Amino acid sequence: MRQILLLNGGAMSNEEFDFASEIGDIEDELDLTLYADAKELADEVVLQLLQSISEGLLKRGRFDLALTGGTLGQMISAKLLLNLNINQDLYKGLHIWWSDERFVPAGSEERNAKPFHGNLLNSNVVVHEVLASDETTDANSALMDYEKSLMDVNLDLVILGIGTDGHVASLFPNVADIDDLKKVMLIMDSPKPPPVRISFTMRMINSSSKVWLVANGDNKAEAVTKILEADLSIPASYVRGRSHTRLIVDTEAFFAE
Repeated sequence: MRQILLLNGGAMSNEEFDFASEIGDIEDELDLTLYADAKELADEVVLQLLQSISEGLLKRGRFDLALTGGTLGQMISAKLLLNLNINQDLYKGLHIWWSDERFVPAGSEERNAKPFHGNLLNSNVVVHEVLASDETTDANSALMDYEKSLMDVNLDLVILGIGTDGHVASLFPNVADIDDLKKVMLIMDSPKPPPVRISFTMRMINSSSKVWLVANGDNKAEAVTKILEADLSIPASYVRGRSHTRLIVDTEAFFAE
């Protein structure tokens, strides 16, 4: 049985919480880390992310990172951006991607990459975005452009938010084909607006060396429980990085009833 790591108190003992009877066993390839709230979660994720980037750049000279959208994803992106700007002489070889993007105008607040628009001061960092709806003729053209950019890319780390329905990227239950063999796919009928999106496939996500699933809030508790129980009714339960997979949540997403 795995220990649950708590930011404010180290490892929780078996006497404090009977994990097996309450949740069930977690397979060995999935690590669970628990934080007090969204702010502490985002702060710790960014600290650990910067360490992973630095180690990867030192070993290989390049690090390919995919960020995520949503409220928590935007919080992580903003904190990461601040650190990249503070250390402008560092992070040469860092390439940033997004696991999915909304096909809307470039200036839209709905763009997952919005925190980076005009705000990245570190010229060592290369940002790769899906073309916006006002930058190309149609969504298919944006899809092909992103797919071409990813052709020879080996992702080091993908960070994924978890939807209340258990979706990741723009892979929604009963909508996206999680068996798609391409790297990216076009979603024309997303259950959440906007309807048109370009998303990593599950194959692309699971080709990454490491994947971190992040979630906060009691509205994510049901999806988190399904992941822990390996309930294959939701896309998030299919996520597995090649070398390491983490589930990083706050107490509300874990303990909510």
